[in-house]
Amino acid sequence: MIFARVFLVVAVVIWGWTFIATKVCLRYLSPAELLSLRFQIALPVLLAMILARGTRLSLRRDAGRTLLGSALITLHFLVQITGLRYTSATHTSWIIAVTPLVIALLARTLLGERIGWATASGMGVATLGILLLVSGGRPSALTAPSSVGDWLVLASAHTWALYTIATRDLARRQDSLAVTFLILLPATVVSVPAMAVEFDWSRLARLPLEAVMALLFLGVLGMALAQWFWQEGIARAGAARAGIFLYLEPVATMALAVPYLGERPSAATLAGGLLVLGGVWLAQRRRNAGGGGERRPADRAD
Repeated sequence: MIFARVFLVVAVVIWGWTFIATKVCLRYLSPAELLSLRFQIALPVLLAMILARGTRLSLRRDAGRTLLGSALITLHFLVQITGLRYTSATHTSWIIAVTPLVIALLARTLLGERIGWATASGMGVATLGILLLVSGGRPSALTAPSSVGDWLVLASAHTWALYTIATRDLARRQDSLAVTFLILLPATVVSVPAMAVEFDWSRLARLPLEAVMALLFLGVLGMALAQWFWQEGIARAGAARAGIFLYLEPVATMALAVPYLGERPSAATLAGGLLVLGGVWLAQRRRNAGGGGERRPADRAD
């Protein structure tokens, strides 16, 4: 069990720090450039992991769903990265914590899955937290340009939920590492020529060391290795126990964002973040306590 906990903690800390690495890269790259480079770095790493594990790559019967997943995850990252241009890494980590509840809501809307009173109550509490976060405690700020980044990050929670629902059966039938590789493959193939037309590749040689390290962190650790650590942790500890570790993500982000980026969370940020986590905890705790078996959580791709 100790190895499972190590895998899960490392994965969640990496995901929490990806928001900070993204903020660093956005000083030098556009959201589209950053996303394309992240794909190009991650894909060879994932392929090496697949070859080392001897994993089969065969999703021919699921080609349509795989392409849909590729389109959705590309949209997800573009929305989230663009949102990070206009908001803090700390805000992003708190808002992203609402993703499990968004998945439950869209599963109810699109798949007809039942939502109990506990889940509905958790959504209500988390919604109050989101409104507090994006407004900074000032209701008039909800429509102000300063909240655009927060709204985009919230939208990325919905794009991730759609991606999770669209690829749910893929992850159940196939190895999750193979699914991740095959979903990222079309996005990478499309992004490379599109980027080649406009991007000045000599700019990569002029990137400062800080940006290069952040980019490698996002591609190698954030998108490739953390995914593998998460799956290993689930295999050893189980889905229900693994889900608890996700509550560490905002803490990991804030622990680095405060000293490294100089972000100082306000009282409204902390209160809103606690409401978000409280709402997610309430919904997940009641769902797990109510029985019905353990469900496999969605793979992450921060």
